[in-house]
Amino acid sequence: MSKKKNNDRKIIVCEISRAAQLYKKHLVGKKFLYVFDGRYIEVCYKADSFRHLTGVETSLSAKRFYQYAVKNQLQSSQIYFTSRHPYSLCKKKLKHICEIAVLASTENFMLEEILTNTKSYRFGTTNLKFTLCLNKEYDENGQEKSECYIVESLRDEDCFSKSRTAYEVSHIFSKDNSDKKYSNLLFMDRRSDLDMIPDKAALMIEDNLK
Repeated sequence: MSKKKNNDRKIIVCEISRAAQLYKKHLVGKKFLYVFDGRYIEVCYKADSFRHLTGVETSLSAKRFYQYAVKNQLQSSQIYFTSRHPYSLCKKKLKHICEIAVLASTENFMLEEILTNTKSYRFGTTNLKFTLCLNKEYDENGQEKSECYIVESLRDEDCFSKSRTAYEVSHIFSKDNSDKKYSNLLFMDRRSDLDMIPDKAALMIEDNLK
């Protein structure tokens, strides 16, 4: 391997570790409630999803990859690139991974029914720079594991042209997984107020926020 390629991989590993630490601090172990178009969905950011978001190839399991990255123990020899996952795409994705926590608390759009060349997604959130694609998680029997949508993919585009419909997100709330109700208001559109939240979603929010 050339010295330049080896240095490139070392830089990528450092960026992956920094992104993993932010991902853990701000997203893992929490749920997010997105309100849009008089509807709402809950979104989870799972530790096992992190590896796929980076765009690198590795023989490590998703769990081990995330653990090594968070602990700053990931080695440059443990990642590689292919025509399907090239170095250039990984660089673009890593730039956005560090911005995911910001996307979960600022103005963005909710896209519905995203269709790409390889997969379809029920929803996606975008800030016009990149899109997080969301689907439900299913068990081996094809049953939904929870009401929560999980982040399955990060795309370096806004995905408006790939979606059926786009809506402005009016509210975003968060809570720890162990909490019964949402206690943090992360974002509210300036044209909205808390009275505009759907009744079912309002029941999921702490009374002191209403």
